Amino acid sequence: MKELWRQNAFRWYWLGMFLSGLGDQFGWMGLTWFVMKKTGSSAAMGGVILAYMLPAVLAGLVAGVLLDRYDRRKLIMIDNITRGFIFISLVILLQVDQVPLFVIYMLIVIAGILSPLSTAGAQTLLPRLVSDPKHLVKANGVMESQWQIVYMFGPALAGVLIGWIGEAYVLLIDAASFFVCAFCFSRLPKRLTQSAMAASDAKESEAGAYLRTLLLDMRTGYRYLVGHKQMLVLVLFTFLFNMAYGPVEVALPLYANQDLGGGSVALGMLWSSLAIGALLGSLFFSTITWKWPLGATLAGIIVGWGVTTLPLALFSRLEVAMLAMALAGFCYSPYNILYRSYLQKQVPDELLGRVMTSIRTITGTGMPAGAAVSGLLIPIMGVQGLFGAGAAVCIVCGGIAFGMLRRLDEPSLAIQERGDESLHTVRQEGVE
Repeated sequence: MKELWRQNAFRWYWLGMFLSGLGDQFGWMGLTWFVMKKTGSSAAMGGVILAYMLPAVLAGLVAGVLLDRYDRRKLIMIDNITRGFIFISLVILLQVDQVPLFVIYMLIVIAGILSPLSTAGAQTLLPRLVSDPKHLVKANGVMESQWQIVYMFGPALAGVLIGWIGEAYVLLIDAASFFVCAFCFSRLPKRLTQSAMAASDAKESEAGAYLRTLLLDMRTGYRYLVGHKQMLVLVLFTFLFNMAYGPVEVALPLYANQDLGGGSVALGMLWSSLAIGALLGSLFFSTITWKWPLGATLAGIIVGWGVTTLPLALFSRLEVAMLAMALAGFCYSPYNILYRSYLQKQVPDELLGRVMTSIRTITGTGMPAGAAVSGLLIPIMGVQGLFGAGAAVCIVCGGIAFGMLRRLDEPSLAIQERGDESLHTVRQEGVE
């Protein structure tokens, strides 16, 4: 891991992402609290989240095209600077008594549309900042650990600051974090941040040709994915794995309140246990060299999630539930590290933005779909019954994944040739 920290570009990247992630936690806490005080409406608070998340998903495909066509560093800087000014504007508007709520929503929608430039852009940049591809898994492990630290302490720190200095100043801290993040990314060398496609396209295309090729470029990620069957199978299992997390998001508050009888205190302890376990798992994978086959490892993680969450269905004791959540977090966190590293290694740099955002439109719907199904099943089978069913589905899916992902480390020549042919066709169509 010392090799990563010796690289100046990686240190600036890490600092920018850390400050941005911490600022995001402050921003969401401050904004939802501000809207709650202003409107007193839970629907308005839910609308804030929807206004940010839904445009982010829809804009992801366009963001992927831009990240492959232009300098990724500049796009991330533009996103952060613009969102910084948006949050300053939100602070000003929320001070006005009669400001229409739709104006607030419109600013949040714009922020959501811009956000994939940074979320996807950061993932596409990382492989170019790591000098040795062998260190990519460790680099993703470091970034996953960072996210877990931010997730663990960010909301609590934001809550303390809201009570101390007020939500408006917390939102201003978030705005400042965007500007600092943009500065950190400005320190990255241009030769490491410009995509291979952007570097090769010395001549700018006409506006008409640009618009004609935009839709084609948005389809490129899906075409690449369909041409690589093992990758497609991995994405589908990741969707199912994310879907299996949905019941936890919905049922855990009910489990803490009804089955454990501990209310919000018990719920907080369960979420903290999950975060601590995930942090330990990320740190563990950041410090070792993992030698087991990738497909078997990812399948084992899916099975492990099912096994470690099964006690929630069998016991109604807080200490047992906390231990189960900690083990589940430890087991789960390496999945993202290995899965993301695999995609970054397999996908050509000139396609990375489009492929990653296309995959995100598939896997990103897993958790909301699982949560929606859980809401329908809880009245039928109960909270603990739902946990049991979810654990069983994970164990079965993981067992199937052992067979279907066993060749993940050995992409076949036929698949590789189809992918190259697909890429060649896309480039030819783009020229026409």
